Amino acid sequence: MKKHIFIATVALTGLVSLTSRAQVKLNTIGVGVSYWERSYDGVDERSFLGNYDANKGFDQGGFMPHLSAELGIFGGLGIDGRVGVWTGKFESETRFTGGRVIAEEIKQTIIPVSLGLVYRFDNLFEESWNIFAGAGLNRYFIQNKVSRTVTGGEVANTSDSFSGNDYGANIKAGVEYMFSETLGLALEGRYNTGSYEQTFQAAGDGPVQNYEVALKGIEASFSLRYRFKNETNTPDTNPE
Repeated sequence: MKKHIFIATVALTGLVSLTSRAQVKLNTIGVGVSYWERSYDGVDERSFLGNYDANKGFDQGGFMPHLSAELGIFGGLGIDGRVGVWTGKFESETRFTGGRVIAEEIKQTIIPVSLGLVYRFDNLFEESWNIFAGAGLNRYFIQNKVSRTVTGGEVANTSDSFSGNDYGANIKAGVEYMFSETLGLALEGRYNTGSYEQTFQAAGDGPVQNYEVALKGIEASFSLRYRFKNETNTPDTNPE
């Protein structure tokens, strides 16, 4: 997972480094937090645990800190990138006659790296208020840490980790209020799509199954943004 964090950070840093290219200017950098709620019907992480009920819909939310950057291309059109870290926990407990108990847990970390196009409408309704909308691709870096504890009778503890990555997409829209020429607060709504595949074996000698687990769900976030003063977003106050 440290490798995935490094890759994600390098990806965002690479976006910022594009400011050295002609006609491309760094508009904003930001830091914020969102609440991403994965919600859908179908296979989810609970299917890898005991007492799984496929008839129940899936709903798992969590807070996700993130860093972002936006590059201006032409007019209100730009490229934006973001990297975040989302964590979740899935647990089950199965009790048998005779006092035997099997407790299972999955600790999950997802690092979504997003890159896409955004269009900004500055001062559309009132000065200091901006709105924006866009769409892009997501790259998910995923790690599931699985543990099983057996108590009552023969005690046994096992653990394992599974890592992988896959692609998805997102659409978004939001509003930004500028407290000053350079500092603003953005509120954003986003819908994420995507999935990943997980190999599962219910018992040591059971059949190996390959499940596709969705990553779709809505996301609401706020972020503090710093806007750079440059030719693409700041008028010339001293024209010649």
